[in-house]
Amino acid sequence: MDQKQLIEALLPICQRASDAILEVYQRDDLSVETKQDSSPVTAADLAAHQIILQGLTDLTPDIPQLSEESVIPNSERLSWNRFWCIDPLDGTKEFIQRNGEFTINIALIENNRPILGIIFIPVSGTAYWGGIDTGAWKKLPEHPPAQIRSRPLSEELVIASSRRHGQDKNARLLKPIQHQFRHIKNKGMGSSLKMCLIAEGVADFYPRLFPTSEWDTAAAQAIVEAAGGRLVDARSLAPLTYNQRQSLENPSFYVCGDPQFPLEEIQLRN
Repeated sequence: MDQKQLIEALLPICQRASDAILEVYQRDDLSVETKQDSSPVTAADLAAHQIILQGLTDLTPDIPQLSEESVIPNSERLSWNRFWCIDPLDGTKEFIQRNGEFTINIALIENNRPILGIIFIPVSGTAYWGGIDTGAWKKLPEHPPAQIRSRPLSEELVIASSRRHGQDKNARLLKPIQHQFRHIKNKGMGSSLKMCLIAEGVADFYPRLFPTSEWDTAAAQAIVEAAGGRLVDARSLAPLTYNQRQSLENPSFYVCGDPQFPLEEIQLRN
């Protein structure tokens, strides 16, 4: 199955998971619980998890799956050369706040790199996807897919920033390069939507210096790279890799739309 066929099969899986998420979203009680790492989980996370795992099992029974809501021994997953990396509901805190800024993230990882990714937004039905063989695309409901590209730097720098983390750190981080731009403005957004903004050329840069996990970035990295951008370790400036460590926590990272973004001038050194 080629990447185009995979996307065509992933879209209805995402739609079914989205329907389950929105059914919970409309309830008065979201059934919020706290996981061992103190992060929240809701009935929507778990329902989407089950739908996606069954859908992917039917689609590609030979490819294992790593989901935020699954428990896989390290010894097992570290032997995988190819697997699905899934966040059934990215932005659970945004879901609980009912601001609509949450997504479904599914990526195909091969040899520790994301080669295909899809991000689906339940409240709007919008989908983004991208891969090494497909380019990057955005699809609005009732519209055909449109190819997207990240944009070159200009005099205005638009920072995609978290609603919950790091605005003060971002300002200090950008101080060495702020003279290169006439205007710098922030665009706050939850979940992996920040990276979608970069892929479609609406924002230029997203620094993330607070903890994330591999399922938070894998799909977005495939899309950003297919759109012409970069998602890199903030210290080495090498692309993030996956399933190579005992921990699934990502290092600090940068996302930029223009490959010529002056990352070396703000590279983390410690």
